[in-house]
Amino acid sequence: MSLEMILGPEAANAILGEWPEHPYTLRLPSGSPLGRVVNAQTIRGFLDAGCAPSNYVNVFHKGDGLHPARFTADDRVAPASVQLLLDQGCTIQLRELNRWFPPLSAICASIQAETGYPGYVTAFITPPSKQGLDYHWDQYLGIVVQLQGTKTWELFNPKVDAPYRDHSMSTNLWQDDWVKQWQEDGPYQTVELTPGDILMLPRGWVHNPHSRNSVETSVHLTFVLKERVPLWVAERLISSAINDPRFRTVIPPSELGPDRMPATVEDTRSLMIDYLAGLNVEEMSGALRRAAQQETSHATL
Repeated sequence: MSLEMILGPEAANAILGEWPEHPYTLRLPSGSPLGRVVNAQTIRGFLDAGCAPSNYVNVFHKGDGLHPARFTADDRVAPASVQLLLDQGCTIQLRELNRWFPPLSAICASIQAETGYPGYVTAFITPPSKQGLDYHWDQYLGIVVQLQGTKTWELFNPKVDAPYRDHSMSTNLWQDDWVKQWQEDGPYQTVELTPGDILMLPRGWVHNPHSRNSVETSVHLTFVLKERVPLWVAERLISSAINDPRFRTVIPPSELGPDRMPATVEDTRSLMIDYLAGLNVEEMSGALRRAAQQETSHATL
């Protein structure tokens, strides 16, 4: 199991039975092959060799993103710019390594087969005593694996309930006075990760990560697991209705006007109830299980 490779057998089994609601830390299991698959030198090597595709690399300085023209050429990150950016205090993010590094692709595929949750792996390189991203929350569970240096995570209680996809994103709901409030109240928990440490970070938990306490460059991986929620099941139940010709009949423009729209909505709702009541649950369950284990399209996650 790939989760065992990262969390160890006991923690991997626990997470399959009860999904994390609060942050906690672990150690990378002794003898885990993860370090042989990818390490800090591997991550830096992608950049120094010019192998990192520019559309999967972001650069941040004091919380703000830099324009790609600052560090790319011919759709790749320019190796000559990498050390210069780090010397200037920038954080470099390599997104979705599993899309272009086969070993991590295999690990993510294995995790999806185990959990039914698709995901991806992102790497962050932050110079010592610096900070890239600041206060924010994420939409999915993150498993943070520290590879080199130290990273300090100031963790704060969620501001919203169960963010998901584009719903309740921190960038959409942000209020500037929240930072002042968090700084005055102090964090719920502060965690300093050293090489081999793991942080389980559930969705919605506000975090302010930095390397201000590190004396060497910090490199970490974040394995993101995109949880399935009832909406995901409901969407697929409804989308299966395309096979019922009643859902493919034309709604005349007159039925979409302000006077007739309520009746159109009511008729469609009744049709949905009738369709769902007659659905073959066993057949649909098999189809959904296959989709959970294999579906990777970003448009349907």
